[in-house]
Amino acid sequence: MPIRVPMWAKISAGLVLAVVLLGFAGLKATSSKFGPLVQPHGTTYYGGDGPKIASVPCKSESEIRSAIARVHAQFDHYAGPRLQAFEQRAAHQKGLPPLRVDTLYVITEDDQMRDGKTVLFIGLKSDCVSTVFSFPARLYLELMSPSAKSGEG
Repeated sequence: MPIRVPMWAKISAGLVLAVVLLGFAGLKATSSKFGPLVQPHGTTYYGGDGPKIASVPCKSESEIRSAIARVHAQFDHYAGPRLQAFEQRAAHQKGLPPLRVDTLYVITEDDQMRDGKTVLFIGLKSDCVSTVFSFPARLYLELMSPSAKSGEG
């Protein structure tokens, strides 16, 4: 004769089994977060365990100007109201975001790499390089004001 188990005992056993399995699954999920998550597109580190990134040394405006002189570069210099006007034209004409810099050097040509097809933007904030990027020269020419003077190098 089979043993009859009350219904509440079956439900309780099922719930206990479910809680135990969920506990194991939760433990497995949290324990895998203690190490880095390696994926095809990169590695994600948790809790600041990643590789230490060395801070980039500050390049001052004087260092930038001496580098510009070494490569005999032609450049445009923007600061103060002239920089604000340039940023406003860039935002209005091309929808570009503000650069958030105090001084901007635009290298238009040099002995080593600029051939007139691209320009190099070097932005400084608090006398330290904060932004460097390249831009097609034709777009830069569209943004220049008629009074902008090139070739200050």
